[in-house]
Amino acid sequence: MGRRLALLVATYEYQDAGLRGLTAPAHDAEALAGVLRDPDIAGFEVTTLINEPHYRAGEAIGDLFRDRRRDDLTLLYFTGHGLKDDEGRLHLAMSNTRRDNLAFTSLPAEQIDRAMTGCVSRQQVLILDCCYSGAFPAGRLAKGDADMHTLERFRGRGRSVLTASDATQYSFEGDQVHGLAPQSVFTRHLVTGLRDGSADLDGDGDITLDELYAYVHDKVVEEMPQQRPKKQEDVEGRIVIARNVNWRLPEHLRHALASPVAADRLGAIEGLAHRHQVGNASVREQIAAEMRRLLDDDSRAVSTAAAARFGPLLGTGGSGPTASEAGSSAPVALRSPNRPTATIKWTFPTEAAVHAALAVINRLVYVGNSYGRVHAVETATGRSRWRFEAGSPVRTVLAVTEGAVAVVASPCLHMLDAHTGGERWQFRARSRASLVLATDGGAVYLAYANSVVALNLATGDKIWTFCPRIAHFRWLAAAGGLVWTATDRAVYGVNATTGKRKWRTAVTTPVSSRSALSGWVLYVGSGDGHLYAIDALTGQLRWRTPTGGGITTSPAVADGLVCVSTDAGVLCGIDAATGEIRWKSARHMLTQSPPIVANGTVYVGSADGHLYALSADTGAERWGVSTTLGIQPPPLTYGGVVYVADASGRLYAVETRGEP
Repeated sequence: MGRRLALLVATYEYQDAGLRGLTAPAHDAEALAGVLRDPDIAGFEVTTLINEPHYRAGEAIGDLFRDRRRDDLTLLYFTGHGLKDDEGRLHLAMSNTRRDNLAFTSLPAEQIDRAMTGCVSRQQVLILDCCYSGAFPAGRLAKGDADMHTLERFRGRGRSVLTASDATQYSFEGDQVHGLAPQSVFTRHLVTGLRDGSADLDGDGDITLDELYAYVHDKVVEEMPQQRPKKQEDVEGRIVIARNVNWRLPEHLRHALASPVAADRLGAIEGLAHRHQVGNASVREQIAAEMRRLLDDDSRAVSTAAAARFGPLLGTGGSGPTASEAGSSAPVALRSPNRPTATIKWTFPTEAAVHAALAVINRLVYVGNSYGRVHAVETATGRSRWRFEAGSPVRTVLAVTEGAVAVVASPCLHMLDAHTGGERWQFRARSRASLVLATDGGAVYLAYANSVVALNLATGDKIWTFCPRIAHFRWLAAAGGLVWTATDRAVYGVNATTGKRKWRTAVTTPVSSRSALSGWVLYVGSGDGHLYAIDALTGQLRWRTPTGGGITTSPAVADGLVCVSTDAGVLCGIDAATGEIRWKSARHMLTQSPPIVANGTVYVGSADGHLYALSADTGAERWGVSTTLGIQPPPLTYGGVVYVADASGRLYAVETRGEP
């Protein structure tokens, strides 16, 4: 484990009278130093320089980057004035800086870049919280535009650069200051995100540099829309800046564990297992305490399921397969000897939990994980073709065309070349709320918070925005010139060309998170267990059927059958035309992933890590295969093979034989 060293340089008092316009608070550097120095939060060795001349700051920067090891983490922070010289080069102003002699009285960006380039550390962080004036020297205006293009001046392997803004917020003419220097909202949100843990966006207990930047960016833009923080990096792996000392179980898990209903506590088991897997040591310790409580639960169903699921994680045994067993590329025997048969053809480790990100085209399976990585895996061999780093947990992977794959990693949509993994374009949403994706024709539709946007498939340019007065969109579908979406209590039909609402249908119970479209009928599930069939063209209700439990996943539709999973652990097969329930599964299957229907078979993944195949006609179980942890994304079928991923981050190719 390498050392963690930070140098914080703050200058707000200047000998040059023309530089006295800065109004950033003097305590910014001290506040950041306090949170970085805290051994429970970040544990850096911190040096702070306040209002020092350029030669003392330069000497300290040289010491920061000299004689480092490869695994050391170095962080350099500067707040104060940034100035451009007559050639447009960046200089950081110190207390003795003179605008008519920048070369010998300031810190040139080139000098800092040389120090970083000569450092062997592969984890170098540079944070600049400064405004860039447009004047040099006194008496005349500087050359160049209003943007500093700072990131271009600090490119280098093993380093990450964060800037508060790249645009001129005020300027000088002669010795006169025009405009106001903004307050340092950037540093304030840096400190807040680290101190209270709110920058831990994926809830794993660690605050990475990517998470910190995303958190601060959104907070700054929300407070000061004219200021746009930026980031550039070329590093391997994650840079963990701090720990979330205020980490708590997500609210939905806390409520489920405190519920007197055994089914609610049963439903929390997989969520605990996932948090235990992705969390840091402190998180795992807290999760383990909750796990042990469930082992002693007064419900036999809950305690038995907890023992089977948590035993391997807590070292107390358990009936499920071990990671090494499930990770083998050798065929795995069926749980039962019934025909037809199925074996695991190959497995591929994606390194982190797979939530709802799986697609297949071009003889490649595209899978995204909670580390923000997307892998393209060959369907025949299980070998990786390429990997893309999205920068935040991947929630959706959608095969848009034969040549393009869309990746949702909040708050960004990345459009990738399906063959090479190269990024064609990127769209950044205004909110980090869950992004939902659909595509049709030459457009991609994205829903987040209270907006639906239509984007040009080729360029990513925005075509229109649909934003009702009060809404929070839960799912999205598109086909034949229409887009459908829903809030908690209403379903909308939207013209795909104009973004104008065609119809709105109110529902009496809260809509669950997803829907399905087939034959111009929308099948919409509700939290209280009703399945709605709504005419997709007119919005008229065709039928409504109670299923006996809250619908937890999106319906699957094929060959006149709608399949839904309920929170009671029952899979229902429903007639798509009439709403009549044809069958219910005999086995209790608590699921987190939607089922799929293909070739007369229903495939469904369970929270205990099993992939089941059932007859679409009768609901009778045909076979089951065990994976390591709970299955979360829906299975996919391609060329007689079923592809499924689990919460351990492993992708499975299950070869089926003897099915109709």
